[in-house]
Amino acid sequence: MNDQTPIEKALRLIKRGDLRDAECVLKQHLEQEPESLEGWYNLGYVLSDMNREEEAVRAYDEALSIDNGIFEIWFNKANALYNLADFKAARICYEKALDINPDDAEGWNNLGNCLSRLTEGKKALEAYTRAVALDPTYAEAFYNKANCHFIEGEDEHAIAYAELAVQLKPQLAERVAQWIDVARDRREAREAEKHHEKKGKMLKESIDSDLRGG
Repeated sequence: MNDQTPIEKALRLIKRGDLRDAECVLKQHLEQEPESLEGWYNLGYVLSDMNREEEAVRAYDEALSIDNGIFEIWFNKANALYNLADFKAARICYEKALDINPDDAEGWNNLGNCLSRLTEGKKALEAYTRAVALDPTYAEAFYNKANCHFIEGEDEHAIAYAELAVQLKPQLAERVAQWIDVARDRREAREAEKHHEKKGKMLKESIDSDLRGG
């Protein structure tokens, strides 16, 4: 037990939920080893877990100054920035993370959330589509895609993806219920309008034909 490195000790404390003790261990370690990538990364993780997101971002920046080619650091920094509602900065970090690992479904889902917050609906849909393509069981991403389609007024797609999300994760039914009836009503209204327009067009063609003596 005494042979544990500071990082190993901190990880054990994190696993037990002793975050303040882990923070102390990591800070003491970083006083001795200021270039410890694992030290700064895990400190960022601990601070974020304690909802101290601004401090977490600074810790992740220290880690990135040592090595800016690690997916998890960019991803976790992005999460912290998202929690701070700095969606523009979070978007940049998610994009950096996905440049390193474009096959991470959660990264695409979270990028979609950023883009949605930035009212870039079409780009958000593209990100959610990448997420569910990478993980066809990713219920949250299907829900987010459905909700984005709803915001964009694309009710047919919204309903279909919402139903799939609930099928994958029944707990999402409550969230879907907040808007799916509106989507169904709008869809029915559009279908009724199209039917009315079609009948009007057919009647006009019939009248025109009669007037031509046809």
